Amino acid sequence: MSLTIETGAGVSGADSYVTVAECEAYAVAYYGHSLSGSPANKEAALRRAYAYMMGLPWKSDTYPLFGGTIPQAVKNAQHEFASAEFITVGVLSPSGSLRDAVVSAEKVGDISVQYDTSRLTASVDAAAPYVSAGMRWIATYLTNGGKPGVRMTDAFVV
Repeated sequence: MSLTIETGAGVSGADSYVTVAECEAYAVAYYGHSLSGSPANKEAALRRAYAYMMGLPWKSDTYPLFGGTIPQAVKNAQHEFASAEFITVGVLSPSGSLRDAVVSAEKVGDISVQYDTSRLTASVDAAAPYVSAGMRWIATYLTNGGKPGVRMTDAFVV
């Protein structure tokens, strides 16, 4: 299913600020390589990034339509958040299993369990710079200035 791009005009059913092609061009320009994965996976990551952005504490005088034009900084933030989602699916909304899986060991009475979290922790750590970069792109548009404590930390603090 194709992305529906928000242009700042209040597009009904919008689920992204950018196209897959724009996201790929951003990755090449900023990171020197294209994003791997199928077009469907790239679209899904962009949708998850958009959904994450919708939940951020935006200043009411700008969001959601930004006066009729989506600023490039907002688009760049979505590129960064989508990159984090390409690395670790669900890293932007780590409720339940992702956060719980980082617990390395538990003991209840005589029963103890140890989890292998080496790959998960590395994936979350790898995604963190993208989330931080995305927050820097949009800090001026957020009520808290993009400072940790609202949603940014939820994405990678475990």
